[in-house]
Amino acid sequence: MSATEPPRVLHVSHTSQPGGAELALARLVGRDRPWRAALHVPPGGGAFDHLRGTDVTVAEDLPALPTGGTRSRAPLLAARYLAALRAGAGVLRRSPLFRDADLVHANTAAAAIICALADRRRPLVVHLRGPVNAETLGPLGLPAFTRLALRHADGLIANSRFTLASLDGRPRVPAHRVVLQSPIGIGERVLRPRVRPVVRAVGMVGRLQPWKGQHVFLQAFAAALPDSDVQAYLCGAPLFGEAAYEAELRALAARLGVADRVHFLGHVDDVAAVLDSIDILVHASLGPEPLGQTVLQGLVRAKPVIATEGGGPGEWIRSGVNGLLVPPDRPEALAGALRRLVASHRLRIDLAAAAAGTPGLLSDPECVARHGEFFDAVRRAHRPGSVR
Repeated sequence: MSATEPPRVLHVSHTSQPGGAELALARLVGRDRPWRAALHVPPGGGAFDHLRGTDVTVAEDLPALPTGGTRSRAPLLAARYLAALRAGAGVLRRSPLFRDADLVHANTAAAAIICALADRRRPLVVHLRGPVNAETLGPLGLPAFTRLALRHADGLIANSRFTLASLDGRPRVPAHRVVLQSPIGIGERVLRPRVRPVVRAVGMVGRLQPWKGQHVFLQAFAAALPDSDVQAYLCGAPLFGEAAYEAELRALAARLGVADRVHFLGHVDDVAAVLDSIDILVHASLGPEPLGQTVLQGLVRAKPVIATEGGGPGEWIRSGVNGLLVPPDRPEALAGALRRLVASHRLRIDLAAAAAGTPGLLSDPECVARHGEFFDAVRRAHRPGSVR
């Protein structure tokens, strides 16, 4: 690479399903950036389809990883998962995109394992999208990540202080590490909120998954607004073998007597339009959310937000100031927060105005620029030919 050429960064994702990590990566590489981008991903899924025909080279040739492989104690599934990791490493090892890269960016822990198995000489930046522990990575994924990927990483990007803190006390953590907000795909920040006098719609945005707590939201909605014409919207699709959860949610809405007021919108591309159409945004994860892109999207669009305590949302929301925080997995607490917001137009106005002014929120172009600066710092610090 000449001094005048932008660096070549290869981004590696272990899946193309449109989950939060994959959508964040698609936003990162899908706009003006100070590097030349290429992707290695598995085929299908759709998260990166819109990059075809752009200046981003997309190689859809990584093998798909078995669902639940890192968490399984079944020997056969674990063996299949390890075989898929090794096969993915072999694909990268033979790839000219990998050989020609000035830096490799692993978008997830699984992708980082693949990259570490493929080659240990190129500078590697690992993106931490969640805490490094057995609960998140599983009994197979945790040792594979810490002994391979973490050991050979030259740089770490964490999506929150909560995520980065999960590395405390672990050996071989690279000196180059940073907490960076992910691009959230909201182009315009609302500075003058429009808050309707009467609440007509509340909603959640995020993939349908038990851990995201859509069932908690439905229980709270039914308890808080049993005799009301307020509508509830669930935006998101079930991924990674979780289709049964949507059926469970529909059955739950029927049992609670609110099926006629609960709407399943599936995956939504225009998140800003959905947020603008609702009066209250709810985040109901059952535990600490590593970042909470939905929460940031709601703040940027100046929505009154209710979120569960802990993790990334707690780093952005001051309860009672620019949103409300409630304990996780407590439908009665969430119902109380809903009642409080529905009853008070003044509170919704105050929270929306403070949400619009939340300090530290980056626009997507600012996120891209910060990532580019970090990639460049890691690349310049890397000693050619060194092996960690």
